[in-house]
Amino acid sequence: MADFTAAQAAVVRIERAEEGRWDLTLVSDSGVRMGHGVHLPDAASDDAEDERVAALGFVRGYGFRFEADAVVTDGPDAFWAPLLPLGSDEHPTD
Repeated sequence: MADFTAAQAAVVRIERAEEGRWDLTLVSDSGVRMGHGVHLPDAASDDAEDERVAALGFVRGYGFRFEADAVVTDGPDAFWAPLLPLGSDEHPTD
């Protein structure tokens, strides 16, 4: 677990590093990478929904979540979403 507060963790970035590999990165509000993970999807399920679910599991491990409708496309193979503390589950995702 990274050592940071909910106020510091601003977004999760989901980026295709290569075919069959997505990098998942927690980025602080000051732009510092605070956590990193890799998602290796099954070729049959390598789609936006699979990456969203993988990213949700990744950020939950750090005590965060994000809203599915808040995911923003940032190029052909990159996405990001603002993070919320897990305790703020007014409208939980999944």
